[in-house]
Amino acid sequence: MDSTITTSGATSDSPTQAERAIATLRHEREATLKAFVGLSEADLKERIDWGGSRESVQRRILAFTGHLIDHQQHLLRLLFARGRGFTGAEYLWMKAAAEMAEFEVMCLALSDEDFTAEGPVEGDWSAKQILEHVTWTERSYRERILAGLDAVQAARAAGDGQAT
Repeated sequence: MDSTITTSGATSDSPTQAERAIATLRHEREATLKAFVGLSEADLKERIDWGGSRESVQRRILAFTGHLIDHQQHLLRLLFARGRGFTGAEYLWMKAAAEMAEFEVMCLALSDEDFTAEGPVEGDWSAKQILEHVTWTERSYRERILAGLDAVQAARAAGDGQAT
């Protein structure tokens, strides 16, 4: 059976309702990125029918991104109304996730040829090499942090006194 790591770091055999809903949203966002990443400046200027009026694609994409921000504010109000703020780790994770979204779009904007081509300065890594490095580092940081926490918890359980 597959285990998942929750945002608290605990392991669970089945995802929570929120984790399942987020997985669905991530799937939709991936489809959206694939559909929109190749839009040209001319595409953004095109006017499309939207609720009985003609609006530019750029305006609709701006409205789309603003829509998410509106609902982030709504979720924030829900959390605070329940007396639930953010831990330092959760706040850092939000920032890392936002940076990851930008990183993903930059990579997805490249053709296969551009993705594998070296950078403009001799010796620069290609986007592919950068992505491979970031992927390896993602795994390495996660594994080292979790191993470190396991060691601290084991020492604490053994009454070692060194777990501080």
